[in-house]
Amino acid sequence: MIGKLAHVRSRSDVVIASLAITGVSVVCALLLTACLTRSRRVVGDFGALRLAAEISAIVAFSVSFAVVDAIRHILKGKRTVERLAMTDDLTGLANRRAFVAVAEHAIARFDAALPPPALLIVDLDLFKRVNDIYGHRAGDQTLQAAAQALARAVRSEFDFVGRLGGEEFVVLLAEADEETARRAAESARAAIEALRVATPTGEIAVTASIGRTPLVAGDTVSTALQRADEALYVAKRAGRNQVAMLEPNVGEPSATLGEGRRRRDAPDPLRRSA
Repeated sequence: MIGKLAHVRSRSDVVIASLAITGVSVVCALLLTACLTRSRRVVGDFGALRLAAEISAIVAFSVSFAVVDAIRHILKGKRTVERLAMTDDLTGLANRRAFVAVAEHAIARFDAALPPPALLIVDLDLFKRVNDIYGHRAGDQTLQAAAQALARAVRSEFDFVGRLGGEEFVVLLAEADEETARRAAESARAAIEALRVATPTGEIAVTASIGRTPLVAGDTVSTALQRADEALYVAKRAGRNQVAMLEPNVGEPSATLGEGRRRRDAPDPLRRSA
């Protein structure tokens, strides 16, 4: 029976399983009562019937409690496994698998009457230098700090923030028109630029380049990621620490600097102080 419980996936399954177990327990109680009374040959003895019924009820309750408790532990374990499977170990953000599931859902629910979702790929600039200069432990600290900064920069609980892998993150903005998406991308860029990560060997400051694109009808996760990635490379080639946007089926991506910044004045994206 416990093996069958491994297929339990939701609370409704628990209710159905509990009702089934209760029914089986009642039948078992009746059969046990009948067996006890027949074995004692006291069918007309109400005292013996009551004792048999009480014993049967206790046995049935114990079995039901044990099975329901097993279901509870199985569900708890399943939720833990599912959460871990969708979570990036280092940063605590959702991982690539979770992003694909969320993006596919957003594409499936696409409504032309509403502002489209917007996809951002956020890549830390020259991150290899962080690992080379400070070591991988400091690099991990920087990734964790960048993840927290991105999570704070999103607009609401309806926006998705995850880590694609390495130093690359992804943000999916729900119902974001052009201006909303632009502001969100700039907010993410500025949040990472403002980071200061203290390490035993010095302070780390990094910047990020961001590729932005809206999702459209007919998109797949792959095509949307490809557009955002193309925009990201434009931002990298244009000098890093900026946002580039690519509209679907529209020429070259356009790069935009952060507010009040000039490309020639952009600082070294990795600074070190004693």
